[in-house]
Amino acid sequence: CKSKLGANAILAVSMAVCRAGAAASEMPLYQYIAKLGGKPLDNFVMPVPAMNVINGGSHAGNRLACQEFMILPVGATSFMEAMVMGAEVYHNLKSCIKKKYGQDACN
Repeated sequence: CKSKLGANAILAVSMAVCRAGAAASEMPLYQYIAKLGGKPLDNFVMPVPAMNVINGGSHAGNRLACQEFMILPVGATSFMEAMVMGAEVYHNLKSCIKKKYGQDACN
């Protein structure tokens, strides 16, 4: 119950219960989660990583109104390719920002 437990405790309990259910069903965790979600068990798709490339808002120490700018490397053929795509965008964006606004604009 949310009123008595914090988010970290709720997450830890949820993860433990999910892992226990997978173990009791003798299924890998990803397959068990798909089954719980009513998804097909014969066709799995790797999630697309979401990457935070620019921070803003009151806690970032800059004047950006938006708190986060995120990218999702949709269209990658593998998780590794998605990570490479995201890293390349991040580093190129950092170079562009540094060139235009100076080192202080890069965290």
